[in-house]
Amino acid sequence: MAGRKLQAIFSHLRSANLVADTKIESFMDDVKVEACSKDLGNGIRVSRVEYRAEIIIEEFIGDSAFVFALVTTWLMEHDSERHHDRVAEPTIEVTPVDKKSVDIEISIPFFESVDLVPDDNGPINYLGENWAVAVVPIDEPNQVAVGDNKDLPTDAPYPNAN
Repeated sequence: MAGRKLQAIFSHLRSANLVADTKIESFMDDVKVEACSKDLGNGIRVSRVEYRAEIIIEEFIGDSAFVFALVTTWLMEHDSERHHDRVAEPTIEVTPVDKKSVDIEISIPFFESVDLVPDDNGPINYLGENWAVAVVPIDEPNQVAVGDNKDLPTDAPYPNAN
């Protein structure tokens, strides 16, 4: 779903109680949508979205390094494919408001996929079926076997402990 990374990092920053809720806002900017088609088994990928997440924090009182750490640690934990996708690093602009507070503007480039799952009541009709935008569930096998000779140790079933 497009914008889920922005929603997640925004919630993360809001939960840190940096400022009052009226002093922090977010929005998507410079959105580019690329159509694609990929069968994901339990659904399909229909597009890749590139956008810039903008987060504005007004009148922050504290060490701006704390905000930097919140942003970078969230990215390392929740958007670990950034380096693989060659996504640019975030930019953070700190502007003094007075002797005690600063405004902080955070700009983070993101890539996200838009995936569809079959849904009889889904609002999207595509290829003669109804679909809904959702995260496509991944089927995990509970055992794996290699080859066809059960007498060999490589052909023994591998049970998945999950």
